Amino acid sequence: MKRHGYAAMIALAAVGCFAALCAKAAQPVPPNWDPFLTRSGALRFLHGHTQGMCVASNAVYMTLHKGIYKFDWYGRLLAYVDAPAHQGDICLWKDRLYTAMCVPEDVPKRGRIYVFDAENLNLLKMGEFEKPADGITCMDGVLIVGLGPVRDPGISANPLRGNWFGKFDAETLEPLCEPFVVDHGYDVCAGVQNLATDGNLLYMNVYTPDEDYPCFFVMDRNFKVLSSHVFGWRHGFDLVGGGRDGAQRFVYALTINWMRPSQRQAPEPSPPQALLRYAELKDGEIRDISHNIFFRKEWKR
Repeated sequence: MKRHGYAAMIALAAVGCFAALCAKAAQPVPPNWDPFLTRSGALRFLHGHTQGMCVASNAVYMTLHKGIYKFDWYGRLLAYVDAPAHQGDICLWKDRLYTAMCVPEDVPKRGRIYVFDAENLNLLKMGEFEKPADGITCMDGVLIVGLGPVRDPGISANPLRGNWFGKFDAETLEPLCEPFVVDHGYDVCAGVQNLATDGNLLYMNVYTPDEDYPCFFVMDRNFKVLSSHVFGWRHGFDLVGGGRDGAQRFVYALTINWMRPSQRQAPEPSPPQALLRYAELKDGEIRDISHNIFFRKEWKR
């Protein structure tokens, strides 16, 4: 009996280890942990700056105001498509890319979810709704979407306190509930910029009226804020594997050139580039873990 008991324990332990490995494998691990810059000219100047990003084991996807881009992990452009303005965040689920879009004009339905094929960036479908969309991620087949900042003083203490959220079916794009408000405790000057999930927790960043305000939040499935941090991720981020001692690791993007007024006003402005770096959330603090930044020359093929 004891032998059978030990065997059962060993079998359960093996299953637990396998499940843990599978869970860890769900987050892509970069082939190398070097920060990199997208190649010169890969991003179109008229597409604006980077809005959001998500990653897979073999690709990095980015949204700009007017474009969807696919890179490899060395910054080489694999594909891009034009997209209606203003694209927001992007997430990956079942080989499909989902982007959140806000129509800039005052129209009855300002929010859009676009669905693209992750392989070739072909547009598959589109859903629309009343509130503008900004951040987006997918948890268990449910799209969690930011729907703009709270502007009604009657709903919360300040005119721009907290954000609207919605949940949508990832297959049909149909809403699963009425829009609801999440007050994360700080003022915002725009909606949710980016959302990501590890399948258990939600990670969110926002634009804030002051650089000293926390702009990065960790929340549970019920949108309860577990921690808040001051860290300038506003052009996209996603989770990557390789965390140790309970650490969570991220890759995040910074747009080079586009945000400088001198670049925008130049007769022949330099095209923007996205710089990807890495950060780690550990013991309640976020720190940059990027090392050995170098700008690669174009590789001959």
